[in-house]
Amino acid sequence: MKNSFIDSLQLKINEQWDSIKKGPFWNLVFMKPISKNLYYDLMIEIYHYTRHNSMNQAVTAFIDAPEGLLKFVYRHAHEELGHERMVTHDLESIQLLNRADLKRQPLPATEALIGYLYFVALKYGPIARLGYSFWAENVYHHIDDVLNKIKHDLSLTDKNLSFFVAHAKIDAKHIDEVEECIQKYVKTSEDEGLVEQVARTTLFLTGEMLKQISEKYGKNS
Repeated sequence: MKNSFIDSLQLKINEQWDSIKKGPFWNLVFMKPISKNLYYDLMIEIYHYTRHNSMNQAVTAFIDAPEGLLKFVYRHAHEELGHERMVTHDLESIQLLNRADLKRQPLPATEALIGYLYFVALKYGPIARLGYSFWAENVYHHIDDVLNKIKHDLSLTDKNLSFFVAHAKIDAKHIDEVEECIQKYVKTSEDEGLVEQVARTTLFLTGEMLKQISEKYGKNS
């Protein structure tokens, strides 16, 4: 059963998503058919931060934490390992991947998200990082409309969208584990404050990444 903190945090996350959905990326997606260039730029930025998620999750173990939470950290880090290859698979499946672009500089907001998660891992540890996992593992009902439009406009199948389709199945289990960890290990108001701060900051940076993708596309289209 969810506790009052989880319910409160979910409401705040939903409010942030509502704000993101009023921004330029959502407007661009639903204003006209999605181009391959826009989809490509989105997936390259996803590749950049996804390949760090296993590592920044593992790094949280440098901060002392209960054994049960550390077991979750190690298992979750292992399960996140290599997910960026789903991105490259999906782009290659529609002959869209230029591997040189995997080494190009991330957008500023993407790089800020990557750096912030390492900062959280090293300074605050695994309890705080639960804030990121809380919304990132439960994101699909917020982005379903975008994914459906991408699928329709680019005539993609589930095999071309393995990052999102397979991830959704994996994350359905992960969100239950994250909520269980919050209930077990987030005990103080300080813990709650850190979890909320990390949740809201990482979602803000993700929203900024989407905004910057739309701005880049606008300049290049």
